[in-house]
Amino acid sequence: MIERYSLSPMQELWTLESQYEHWLAVELAALSAMESLVEIPAGTYVAVKSVVHVDVERALEIEGEIRHDLLAFIRSLEEQAGDAGRFIHRGLTSSDVKDTALSLQMRAGLELILDEASSLRTSLLEKARGHQDLVIVGRTHGMHAEPTTLGLKFLLWKAELDRDIERLETGKDTISVGKFSGPVGTYTQVSPEVEEIACAKLGLHPARVANQVLQRDRHAEVLAAIAITGTTLEKIALEIRHLSRTEVGELEEPVPEGSSSMPHKRNPITSERICGLARVLRANLQAALENIALWHERDMSHSSVERVIIPDSFILLHYMLVKIHAIIADLVVHEDAIARNLNLTHGAIYSQAILIALVEQGMSRNEAHEVIKVASMAALAKGRPLIDLLRENEGIAPLLRDANIDEAEILNRVRATSRRLIEREATGSAG
Repeated sequence: MIERYSLSPMQELWTLESQYEHWLAVELAALSAMESLVEIPAGTYVAVKSVVHVDVERALEIEGEIRHDLLAFIRSLEEQAGDAGRFIHRGLTSSDVKDTALSLQMRAGLELILDEASSLRTSLLEKARGHQDLVIVGRTHGMHAEPTTLGLKFLLWKAELDRDIERLETGKDTISVGKFSGPVGTYTQVSPEVEEIACAKLGLHPARVANQVLQRDRHAEVLAAIAITGTTLEKIALEIRHLSRTEVGELEEPVPEGSSSMPHKRNPITSERICGLARVLRANLQAALENIALWHERDMSHSSVERVIIPDSFILLHYMLVKIHAIIADLVVHEDAIARNLNLTHGAIYSQAILIALVEQGMSRNEAHEVIKVASMAALAKGRPLIDLLRENEGIAPLLRDANIDEAEILNRVRATSRRLIEREATGSAG
């Protein structure tokens, strides 16, 4: 991933040095397991662990000669370990080390992502409570529909992020597996007991069944959870973009970006970037799904793809979470614009509440619907409140009076419902 979208500590997790460190951890876990089962001489593990270290330059130098990255890494360790180095990688195949190390990296990456997602979830709930009484226009098809609250928008995002976190947690469990079963997964040169002990040392579960590789449905599941989470962030960013438009002006990014040619511009560039990057995550998921079907016990068609899509997906989602959180934390709310837009339809957005009130007073639904529809058009044309026009209708006025309904009463209902839903969510989250 390019530097522009890479943030610490996720960026460091996917460096070549980090990859080598995880390979080394896997090789040492295997040595320790073999020694505990008396399959290699006593003292081998300590003899190797005490002297070997990751030497990126030497490993790359050897790789340039032999054209095999893991074998080059092993030879660089053997050079350091002396006689004890002959037991490094005993009975293993490259995928034992690479796939198990990749599981460790993906698990660590998911922990970083989950930390950021949990922090964002907390902020969304706080924003929901802070804006639970701020009535805002609700829109369907992009058109004014009925009033809602800004708090309920935040609450909706929080609830969706809850589900994302559940998927990410499940993905973390799914990928927390390793394999030490040798070529094609038959344990011919390494025992299942070694696998069990080595995986335990790494905090992983042994794969129930594997061939030469861990099966790629696991990796696809994680990238699916990442892509869906990215789409949630896109959904939030898209709403902020729409509500930032000049004609709406209800929300604004904390630091909108200007234009090189038009000094007046205040563009929601970070939200736009989040929407764009979500597309990359979805594209990476498609590639991960293609990686599941490999020839026989394995082929290498997945390997080159994963070197791109897995680090990039983790780095991007981490970046997106950090950036959207910064927007949410200091989001600018223009209450004057919200109030202005709430009145743009001259009360037509209260039409359903009035419809129900008239029906409850004995009017047929069809008749009430038609009367209110005509009056709503008149309210827009004349710039007068809908309810005032209805009160001028001799047949409707007494029904409205008996129903005791007005705009203030409708808005109070909206606020009351908003408070109840948000408090329920807050109490459930706390529980």
